[in-house]
Amino acid sequence: MILAGIDIGTNSLRLLVADVGPDSFREILSVRKVTRLGQDLDGTGKLSHDAEKRSLSVLLDFKEYIRHHAAVHIAALGTSALRNASNSAEFIGEVNKRTGLDIGIITGEEEARLMLLGVAEALKGPGARQGDPLASTLVIDIGGGSTEIIITRSGRAPLVASLPLGAVYLTERFIKHDPPSASELEQLRDTVKNVLARHGDRMKPDSAGVLVGTAGTITTLAAMNQGLAEYEPDKINRCTMAGETIDGIVENLAVSTLAERRTIPGLEKGREDIILAGAVVTQEIMKQFGFSTMIVSDGGLREGIVLDLYERHGKDKHQMTHESPISKYK
Repeated sequence: MILAGIDIGTNSLRLLVADVGPDSFREILSVRKVTRLGQDLDGTGKLSHDAEKRSLSVLLDFKEYIRHHAAVHIAALGTSALRNASNSAEFIGEVNKRTGLDIGIITGEEEARLMLLGVAEALKGPGARQGDPLASTLVIDIGGGSTEIIITRSGRAPLVASLPLGAVYLTERFIKHDPPSASELEQLRDTVKNVLARHGDRMKPDSAGVLVGTAGTITTLAAMNQGLAEYEPDKINRCTMAGETIDGIVENLAVSTLAERRTIPGLEKGREDIILAGAVVTQEIMKQFGFSTMIVSDGGLREGIVLDLYERHGKDKHQMTHESPISKYK
């Protein structure tokens, strides 16, 4: 069954078209575009016209890709930027009018649940969808508008926290110079520490011996560490990064101008300004929870969206209408 999932994030829009079966998951098309939908949102409380225009243009392209590959069900889900913007409804209405896509807004907890589905799929690797690679793990997703933290616990429901530690918002709030000043970095780091400390007692893992990271900040750090001229999912997925390596990347980014960062292999265009804030969040999470290494997952929310679609529609293979998020996501 060919399904399509769209992750409408604060910094990037991601499309995945996949052929999913009872024991199979085959990627057909994967596209990621930086549109910075949440630009200036932290200060204004609203989506800007330019950000909406950029994102609508990409969603128009996505709809054509989906039509070309004849996906039978579609889900488009918005995260932090659409959760927080006062004019989300107007943007969603315009997208629906222009593309036919019906965007649903999910909570941070639902975002974490879907992300966990995608990470589990990616870490299983090719082949049958069986077993549980995340039986007891700390999983983090550092996005543009928020950071999701999940602690899986064997035999029990996972612990989930959605924290206001988005790389876009932190950058806009604290980084005013190029390169940033020492005081700006200190304020950013202190804020991250304070937010993590407030959730530390509730989010202590019982026996999570593995840290897994997903989403753009972490996959970009992995690509930078490997010096990839072009992003290669097979080299990113299931690779391991040491805390010392991330420390070194942060030290380099902290003294680099935006122009210098644009020359760094592996650093995705459009992410050069926010990667430092995301890397600091990564650092502080590893310190807070006592991890010296992190496994990187190329799979995340997009894959989870598609897998959730299959769970809801997979048994009804005769229904061939395009579908958007069901009402429970709104």
